[in-house]
Amino acid sequence: MATGELENFSCLLVDDDPFMLKALSKMLESIGIQGIIQTDNAQDALKYLANRNNHIDIVISDLNMPNMDGIQLLRHFGSLGMSFSVILVSGEDPRLLESVKSLGEQQKLNILGTLNKPVRKDDLEAMVKLHNPIGKQAPNGPAAMVFADELQRAIMNDELEVFFQPQVAIDDGHIVGIEALARWNHPEKGWIPPGIFIGIAEKYNMIGDLTDSIFQKSISEAAHLRSLGFDITVSVNFSAQVLCVLELPEILSETIQSSGLESSHVVIEVTESSLAQDMNITLDILTRMRLKGFGLSIDDFGTGFSSLEQLKQIPFTELKIDRSFVHQAAENRASRAILESSIDLAQKLNIECVAEGVETEADWKLVEELGCDIVQGYYTAKPMAARDFITWAKEYGLQRNVQDTTPK
Repeated sequence: MATGELENFSCLLVDDDPFMLKALSKMLESIGIQGIIQTDNAQDALKYLANRNNHIDIVISDLNMPNMDGIQLLRHFGSLGMSFSVILVSGEDPRLLESVKSLGEQQKLNILGTLNKPVRKDDLEAMVKLHNPIGKQAPNGPAAMVFADELQRAIMNDELEVFFQPQVAIDDGHIVGIEALARWNHPEKGWIPPGIFIGIAEKYNMIGDLTDSIFQKSISEAAHLRSLGFDITVSVNFSAQVLCVLELPEILSETIQSSGLESSHVVIEVTESSLAQDMNITLDILTRMRLKGFGLSIDDFGTGFSSLEQLKQIPFTELKIDRSFVHQAAENRASRAILESSIDLAQKLNIECVAEGVETEADWKLVEELGCDIVQGYYTAKPMAARDFITWAKEYGLQRNVQDTTPK
C-alpha cells in the first residue's frame, strides 16, 4: 500500500491516557492519515461507531481502561457488524495481548495485530498498512472472489516473488541461512501484505500451489547461491493445509535432487498452530522429512499451547523464538523469562535456537548473553528481493569463504 493512500483512512483512537492519544495521533499524522478521532473511554467509542454516518477504517484501542476495558469493547465490536480493522495497543504482558487477539479473531473481528507500549512509529505504520477492505470480505463475498481470481492468475503466471531475510550466527556474525518469504506486487494495487494474500490462498485452497511456487523458486535461488560459495541453508514456511499431503516428503525430495542441492540445505518451517491439526498425519509427514535429511524448525515458538509436547514428538532440528518475546524481553520480565527458558531448552535438546525480530543492538546483545545461536531481524537486514542478496552480502562483509567466488 502506497503511503499516499493513507490520507483517506479514518482512525478511531481509544485510550484513557491523554499523552498516549497525543503520541498516537502524531504518529498517524506523520504517515499521512488525516481522519483521526480521539476518545478517552470505550463507551464514547461505541457511541461514535453506532452512528452509521461515521466511517472508521481502523480502531486503535488500549486494553486496561476504567469502566469498560478493551476486552469488553471487542465483545461489543462483534455485534456491530461493521468492517473496520482493530489494532490492540497495551503495556500489558505480550501473552495477554496475544490471548486478546485470539479472542477477537474468534469473534470474527479483523485484528491487524498487537503493539506493546511504547509504540514505535515504524511498527504502527506497518500494521496500519495491513488494513485492506478486500482482505476483510467474507470468504464467499464478491470482492474476495475477484481478489482470489487475481491471486490464482498471479500464481499460474509465476508472478509471486521470493524475498530473503538473512540469518546470521551470533558468535561471529557470518551468514548461515536465509528465510524465504512470499511477496506479491499487484499490477494495480501494489505490494499486497502477505497476511492478506496468504489468508486468501488458504481460504480458496490455493496455498498448495502458492507454496509449491515459492519452494521451487527458493530452491533454485539457494542452489545458485551455494554454487557461488555461500554456505547457507534456506528455510521455507509450510502451512497446515500443505502438511496433510502424505506424499509431500517424496515431492520435496525430487525437487531437491533436480536442483543439485542436498536436503540438509533445506529447513522446513512449521508453526505451532499448524501442528494442532491432524497430529497423526503431520507427525508421519514431518518424521519422514527428517528421515530424508531435511531440517525441521518449529516457528513462532512460545505462542501456541502444546509446544513442549510437540518438541517431544517431532524430531525438530531448530527452535525459532517468536519475535514478540525478543522485542519485549528488555522491559517485560515474563517475556525475558520465556526467552531465556526457550534458549535453555534448545541447548538441552541439542537443537539450534533462532531469535526472530532482533531489531536493535540491545536485542542482539541480550540474546547473545542468553546463549542464542542465530539471529534474524531488521538489525541485520530487512527482507530483500532474492536478486539483491549477493549485493547485500558483499556490503555486509560477513560471508564465510565466499570472497573469491562472489561476482566482482
